[in-house]
Amino acid sequence: MRARLLISLAGLPILAVILFAILAAAEIPGSAALTIVLTTVLAAVVAWRLTLPLQRAVDFSEALSRGQALLRLPETASGEAGRLFRALNRLAEAQRRELEERGAERTQTDLLLQEMGEGVLAIDSAGNVARANAELRRVIGASEAIGGRALSTIFRNPELVRFLSPNAVPEEGRTEEFEVFGRDMLVTARRLPAGGVVAVFSDFTELRRLDQVRTEFVANASHELRTPLTAIRGFAETLLDANLASENRRTFSQRIVDHADRMAAIVEDLLTLARLEEPGHEIRRDRIAIAPLVQRIIESFAVRVRAAGMEIRTEIQPPELEVVTDPDGLRQVLENLVDNALRHTNARVVGIRAGTKPLGQVTLTVWDDGSGIPSSQLDRIFERFYRVDPSRSRATGGTGLGLSIVRHWIESMGGRVWAESTLGIGTEIHVELPVQS
Repeated sequence: MRARLLISLAGLPILAVILFAILAAAEIPGSAALTIVLTTVLAAVVAWRLTLPLQRAVDFSEALSRGQALLRLPETASGEAGRLFRALNRLAEAQRRELEERGAERTQTDLLLQEMGEGVLAIDSAGNVARANAELRRVIGASEAIGGRALSTIFRNPELVRFLSPNAVPEEGRTEEFEVFGRDMLVTARRLPAGGVVAVFSDFTELRRLDQVRTEFVANASHELRTPLTAIRGFAETLLDANLASENRRTFSQRIVDHADRMAAIVEDLLTLARLEEPGHEIRRDRIAIAPLVQRIIESFAVRVRAAGMEIRTEIQPPELEVVTDPDGLRQVLENLVDNALRHTNARVVGIRAGTKPLGQVTLTVWDDGSGIPSSQLDRIFERFYRVDPSRSRATGGTGLGLSIVRHWIESMGGRVWAESTLGIGTEIHVELPVQS
């Protein structure tokens, strides 16, 4: 705009010279010619002053249409030009605010989409991917944007591709379950007003697993409680027989007590698990000397160990080893691990080993020289009521909840627990606790 202004001003002298030459050739007297030239130049100057604000307004409007909302016109101009400039400046300010608001909304929408726990996929009217958020890219294993790709190049399931096809999605949308890259997904597809489809992928794999765990837990708990209840009922009905010999009456009564104790143990373990699984469950944090705790646990099993002809060995290095954690929790962990080793492994020797790692973590290991556990079952021994040998476990009186309680205690302490075993050689259950658990 400034360049055009300079060109226009530079052309006025040339225009004056040309007019004067034309008038001289027409033999018009000098005074009249001068008057005509001056009048023409003056008219050009007046026209230029009138059209300059309009030209500036046009250039400013074109800049606004290109998104240059930060430009401003001088508001010191007088008259109609000043009013026009001020109006255009207000328009530019309104456009700037609108662009900022739209940018903020777009940023917020992008952030919301990226942070959503569900996968979101936008598909254009041609059936190609327009956009996918981070969660969906994580599910399908894409490390970069997948915009522009055809659905068939992303999803291996042709039924899912047909389900997401823009031509196949009804106005009201639809929902269906699919397996997507090994995950159970609930896919909801809806048609967009401007064409295309938006689809939400909700992963319910974990929910389905938890539901299966709940179903198995209810079935296992019912079975575990039904067995002693049936025995108690049978012995109680037998005791109602008035002709029952006194020695049998005492035997049956003792069996009722034994089965009642077993039911009480199951209920107590279930209550312990429920407390450990409560949200916000807090643990105590005291400094515990490992050696005295292990000695007390060994003494509590001394009668059982002697009766079975077994042996418990200990190895604690350094002897003054300590850990900061929940005293009751650590005691229950070690008791359950030793009880499990004595009860279920056909072992002759059970050992307790404690030490530290280079970063200061405390490690505890309960091992045995028993029959061992198949590798296919190692990951499941910490599940509730899971038994490697169900018949032997029930015969020895276990509740099937000991290792599950161990896992919950250790996780609440911030540690981890795992098992290693070799058939015919023995099993080791390892516990690792942080420096300040």
